[in-house]
Amino acid sequence: MSFYDKVESTFYGWCVERLLTTAEHGGCLAGGILEIGSGTAVPVVRALLRSGSDTRVHGFERDPGAAATARRAIGLTPLRNYVVDEGDFFTAVPTAAQRCVIGNPPYLPAEPGTSCAPDLWGGPRGAEVTQDVLDCGLDLAMLIVSSIADPLGVLRFARDRGYSVTDWMVTPIRFGRFCRDAGVRARIGDLAGREQAFFAPHSYLIAGVTFVRDAGARDQSAVLGDVLRAAGRASEVADPQPRAGGAVVGAPAGTERVVAGAQAGAAKRAGTAARAGTAQPVGR
Repeated sequence: MSFYDKVESTFYGWCVERLLTTAEHGGCLAGGILEIGSGTAVPVVRALLRSGSDTRVHGFERDPGAAATARRAIGLTPLRNYVVDEGDFFTAVPTAAQRCVIGNPPYLPAEPGTSCAPDLWGGPRGAEVTQDVLDCGLDLAMLIVSSIADPLGVLRFARDRGYSVTDWMVTPIRFGRFCRDAGVRARIGDLAGREQAFFAPHSYLIAGVTFVRDAGARDQSAVLGDVLRAAGRASEVADPQPRAGGAVVGAPAGTERVVAGAQAGAAKRAGTAARAGTAQPVGR
């Protein structure tokens, strides 16, 4: 199953664009970028077109239908520096020349066999696929990290493997139907009791995090951890609320805010991730 969510995919595209246009990463990106789970390819296509970057991106997508869709999407553009192959990222990475990776790995937490969306399953804590990517030992990884999937554990895991958080962006996102699946919902509640999931009744946070293996880099993981904790201290995911006419919705529609690493001080002083940055519409 290929997953596409407009809000989450748009945010991922912003994070990729930010990476491509950050001058200090130019040397690392010059050798090209690997992508885990390219999906429809739309976020990276748009990021490359907006940025005008000539950095080469080689994506991997296990779902045959999604890989074909991705290739069609790329073929409709003038891009010649983005290819998506059907295949497994982890099989390809040991012999790859590229030393950088981007991706939005699966992060739904659930016990094995209890999720209705196995392709979105990130392991019992939701963090296992992300940690597997970090375990590949690449020089740079820009990955989406979720506040409901042991984010503090991910930051510790990265630090233990020599990574520093050099940049990040965070935005709220509403719980969708897959998060409200019974197995996932129960597991999120369990993780909350262990301080491994942070969320409000109707929403959580996702962060685009740049991890760099550089002993001299200024590590922002402590500030990012504080921001992710600010997602909320709910103990369970609230039931969706019916709108007049019977449609099921999550939190009320509106605007939320994106916080980026450059605004870390403001976010920490405010005590919440939704009080600094530029207003952006979100919804899932």
